Amino acid sequence: MTVRISDTATPNLNLTCTNEATAQSTTKTTVSDGKVLFNLGSTVDFSKGWNVGDKVSVVAIYTSFEQKFSFTIPAVGSTINIKDNSGSNVGSFIGGSGMSNGFLDLVASPSIPSLRYYTSQEFLDYFNLKTKEDDAENGIELLQLTRIGQQVEQEIDSMTNTKFDSNSGSFYSPSDVEGGESPEYHDVRFSSQYSYYTKFIPINSVTTFEKNNNGEGQTPDWETLTETDNQITIDNATGRIKIIDGAEIPEVGARHVRITYTFGRSSAPQDVKELAIMMTGRRMVQAAFIKSRILKLDDTTTGDISEFTNFKNKIVKKYRNHTLIAV
Repeated sequence: MTVRISDTATPNLNLTCTNEATAQSTTKTTVSDGKVLFNLGSTVDFSKGWNVGDKVSVVAIYTSFEQKFSFTIPAVGSTINIKDNSGSNVGSFIGGSGMSNGFLDLVASPSIPSLRYYTSQEFLDYFNLKTKEDDAENGIELLQLTRIGQQVEQEIDSMTNTKFDSNSGSFYSPSDVEGGESPEYHDVRFSSQYSYYTKFIPINSVTTFEKNNNGEGQTPDWETLTETDNQITIDNATGRIKIIDGAEIPEVGARHVRITYTFGRSSAPQDVKELAIMMTGRRMVQAAFIKSRILKLDDTTTGDISEFTNFKNKIVKKYRNHTLIAV
């Protein structure tokens, strides 16, 4: 098989061939004319051998290019045509003889989304890992890393009621977070309730703080209170907004105070970054374990990672906004 980039046969590209049925794989490098050969009958590369019906996959990753294909080994004498993930013909495979000298054309990799808490390189350095590009057999798929990392970031956002990232001054509205709304409504539970805590912290800016002057069940009569008029004070760090003018205490009722504001942190502290990296690593282990169960492999084990829970709870507790009600 000849591997090409932009229709040019390319040497020094790593490809990994895996027999999915036995979970054995080997990595080969294209030679000067772009050719590469995998021998499924090699007792060195595939000591568990092969059987008709085994699924074989081949993956090639190089800088911003990639391609892959898979096929099922046919019966002796039977011929199958093989197509890559782009639908292009790679060649044919004859049962008992092997694959014809086809062409595998690498295509541009999809752009990888970005992470907010840490970089892909920081993840690799933390666990002393390499990418698929550098280690085709044991390396990490950057797209998988990033997708899982994004899910972890959203979970930490939700658990801590904040966001950590270098946002370049573009802070967040509560509606940007799952479970948030803008404006954010608060119940007035007591006739002398003067303090209200925003759900998300730290506050960057408050656009409006409004209270309803009418009773519950009546048409709302919204009045805006401001710091400028010495009606409220705002503690950005804790999210507390306090009415300091006793004459402005709102009527008791559900959703009788509403606040429009932005929030967020301008960076991810080291402990949060470490938590995100560890959570991502743990989920990747879980994904690999589940994959192995799907493939029905019998030799898969996982380490004891239960101590992770205490670390996770410690960090979440540190940054979470613990809502208080003052009367």
